[in-house]
Amino acid sequence: MTAQEVLDAYVSFLWSQFQYDWGWLSSPWLLVVGHVLYLMFFMIKWMVLLAPITVPITTYTLGMRAQRPTQTGSGEFINN
Repeated sequence: MTAQEVLDAYVSFLWSQFQYDWGWLSSPWLLVVGHVLYLMFFMIKWMVLLAPITVPITTYTLGMRAQRPTQTGSGEFINN
């Protein structure tokens, strides 16, 4: 599989999962308690589903932040 095919399959999977979740959240029989419980499940589920995207971005941005020089109280810059 090429990278484009993998990306297309991943986006297709995310879209199908979003449509499934939207169907559950638009059900009127869940009432308030059911909606709150499913929303908590929804948040955890999407944290896991989006991990292949968010983990590399977070790692990269935290790495960039750690290499930024900081200023001491006397006005001098130091590297951490």
